[in-house]
Amino acid sequence: MTTTTLWNQTLHLVSHAYFERKERFEMDVDCYSVWVLFAVESGKFYYRIGEERGEAGAGDLVYCPPGFTFEREMVSPLALHYIGFEMVGEERTGPVPPLPTFLSRPLDNKRLVSNFSYLRKLHLATEPRHVLRKDMIMNDIWQLACEVWEREHLHDEQQLLADSDDVLMNRAAEWIYQNAYTPFSMRELSDSLNLSPVQFTRRFRKSFRIAPSDFVRSLRISKVAELLLDTDMTLDQIATCCGYENGLYLSRVFSKNMGTSPSRYRELNRL
Repeated sequence: MTTTTLWNQTLHLVSHAYFERKERFEMDVDCYSVWVLFAVESGKFYYRIGEERGEAGAGDLVYCPPGFTFEREMVSPLALHYIGFEMVGEERTGPVPPLPTFLSRPLDNKRLVSNFSYLRKLHLATEPRHVLRKDMIMNDIWQLACEVWEREHLHDEQQLLADSDDVLMNRAAEWIYQNAYTPFSMRELSDSLNLSPVQFTRRFRKSFRIAPSDFVRSLRISKVAELLLDTDMTLDQIATCCGYENGLYLSRVFSKNMGTSPSRYRELNRL
């Protein structure tokens, strides 16, 4: 699949069903008009979506975009959440993680298990407040998957940096890695390379398929998200650590790129 805008999407729940012990699939092949998630609590099944195939087991998330043929074969009985959803978020302007595979294995298993537990309790609930809660849980699971995809994406970007034929841009990229969390201007960087800002942006984008400003923003937002979840630092303190002028400006940038405010992100995702 080509790179698509994923991280900054807000998801809207269309359907949710929970199967405590599903021993066979009613249909071995299906195609959906909305996004579909098979979130596995236990058991195993083989899947094929487009040209991607694999085996999914406990803790795995298998996403199928609309219009794709989803083939599956039961290996052992499943405890499974079936979720249909739509994307309603605005596309972000910066770098986004690709969808290299339809399978995601979130690194934060404790958080995923907690989300599964809440979904089990709410899977038959139809009251608006319960539906809203399921929406929030589903969006958090999506963020867990995107964290994995973004890590893979950043790893790919690092490989691209190493493979670039433009020695000057390699030097620029290394400088950005080392200084992304300190205040600096792109003009200062381009001047140090004896290039105009326009020349620098074009050359960097040609080398790495991403604008330098977008690359800096991606690194900073990832760091902000990490500090929100792992520390009790104030927004102003986090801004200072990540190269932003103040907490107010950071809040605007974070909200635009993540689709939620820093305080809300911390509230929903901290354990």
